[in-house]
Amino acid sequence: MQRDAATKPLPPPCRRCRAGLLALVLAAGAALAGGCRTGPDAGAGARYFGPTQTMYDVVREINENNQAIGSLFCKHYFEATIYDEKKESHFVNANGTLMLLKPRDFYFDGVKEAVGKVVEMGSNAAQYWLRIDDTKQVTLWWGAYANINKPCSKEIPIRPDLIMEVLGVGNIAGDFTEPPVPVMRFNNDADAYMLTWNAPGKDRWYSEKEIWYDRRTKLPTLVLLYDANGRVILRAKLSGHRGVRVADQPEERWPKLATDYRLFFPENRSQMWIQLSDLALKSDNGFPKPGGIKLKRNPESTEKQIQLDENCK
Repeated sequence: MQRDAATKPLPPPCRRCRAGLLALVLAAGAALAGGCRTGPDAGAGARYFGPTQTMYDVVREINENNQAIGSLFCKHYFEATIYDEKKESHFVNANGTLMLLKPRDFYFDGVKEAVGKVVEMGSNAAQYWLRIDDTKQVTLWWGAYANINKPCSKEIPIRPDLIMEVLGVGNIAGDFTEPPVPVMRFNNDADAYMLTWNAPGKDRWYSEKEIWYDRRTKLPTLVLLYDANGRVILRAKLSGHRGVRVADQPEERWPKLATDYRLFFPENRSQMWIQLSDLALKSDNGFPKPGGIKLKRNPESTEKQIQLDENCK
């Protein structure tokens, strides 16, 4: 009786095949034993074990770049999935304009052809707001900075001041003992300096934020913002750093800023992807200007308006 091909015993492996298989297994084992890395960019490049700089030198180089970006005017494309207070998702994507003027003036909009403005996000010295038009309902969230983070104030799906934080243009104070106190560590696996800012609470210290800076360029690659219990309220990955145009300086001396931002808000699962282009300190018309970013709110409008701090005194 002829044996079926599926049950026919396989021939014994040759010595060359066994040797090749053994070499492959040993190579894989060595890679697993010696190549274990940690961190969000662990697989991006080789680990670094060479000399590093002092915290003063690192901060000086970071500030040299950031101090030159006192304002920003650029174009952008973005996509966002935003969850509201009812856990309902709103997807928006559009092109628009981004403006920033330190310390707190910020404007971000998104416009679609034949539709108009589908999102607007803003901040000034007194107020912050977010307006979304997802074709079903136009919703405006707004509140005062004087009440932000108070128990009486509701949460906004995406906070404009946090978006400003992740742009990575903030200056680091030179007194490292003044709260919030910065502490620096070096991550060999990610080849990055990690700066964490800690603040005193009523009964303990807690971390406010953590920023990873590339060792060679001193440009930010990761931003983590925490609440008082150590929970991440915003995680942002930054890449694609490019020069910000300065009219009276050669291109090689322009300060640099990330152009690709991947944002995630774990508390409500909202996500944003922002790509910046045409970076400049000012527009041709001189924007942004002091006092030029304001909330335009019409009490008689048909849009849904949510005052976040209406329960605050």
